[in-house]
Amino acid sequence: MKIKWFEEIEKPILGLAPMHQVSKSPLRILCRRAGADAVFSEMIAGEAVIRRIPQAFEMAQFSKQERPIIIQIFGANPESMARAARIIEDEIKPDGIDINFGCPVQKAAKQGFGSCQLKDPEAAAEIVCSIKKALKNTPLSAKMRIPSKDIEETINFVKSIYDAGVKLVSIHARTPTQKYRGLADWKHVYAVKEKFPSLYILGNGDIKSLKDLKEKIGNLDGVLVGRAAKINPQIFIELKSIKR
Repeated sequence: MKIKWFEEIEKPILGLAPMHQVSKSPLRILCRRAGADAVFSEMIAGEAVIRRIPQAFEMAQFSKQERPIIIQIFGANPESMARAARIIEDEIKPDGIDINFGCPVQKAAKQGFGSCQLKDPEAAAEIVCSIKKALKNTPLSAKMRIPSKDIEETINFVKSIYDAGVKLVSIHARTPTQKYRGLADWKHVYAVKEKFPSLYILGNGDIKSLKDLKEKIGNLDGVLVGRAAKINPQIFIELKSIKR
């Protein structure tokens, strides 16, 4: 069986987080050159992929120097998401496919995707299960926010998607209502890793320096960096020194 991208990387994994209209090829290349171990694409609509809308395929394109690259998709329909994932696997051939369960914007909620899906673990698990069955070899991961301040809610959601077939979960440790305000609550992320030790867990939120990374890495397999990398892709030069 093909080795998964996250199994090959020396821990802690340092990745560029998926950011809408930000995590495009130029930024991904800069981050990889600076030392990011992996990069995620911006979120792409599963429905747009199956309808073969050119913009969706343009958003999914990448160069060899960006590998390992994980393409993130979003949507609420399990069948459509599965078809989209299979098309991406067959035609785009990324190193991984990621499901967006974290977008907090109102438009996402109105369309039934993103962080609003945290309220329905069973429906989220159905999406994961459908995609998992459709894929041949590409590893499946998910990115989420914490559903609320209740750690048990976070654990319950992760259990649902883990049981359905996700192998790695990235957790932005803010609630959807927080958006980017206040501090991320990493206690949720540590609790998930403690509960599911065989599941790869990446933390996300407020990593702005090597000091932050050392303070927050805890028992985790790695981190994703978002806004700090957008401002300064060279942050990965500093962060990767943790592996020395």
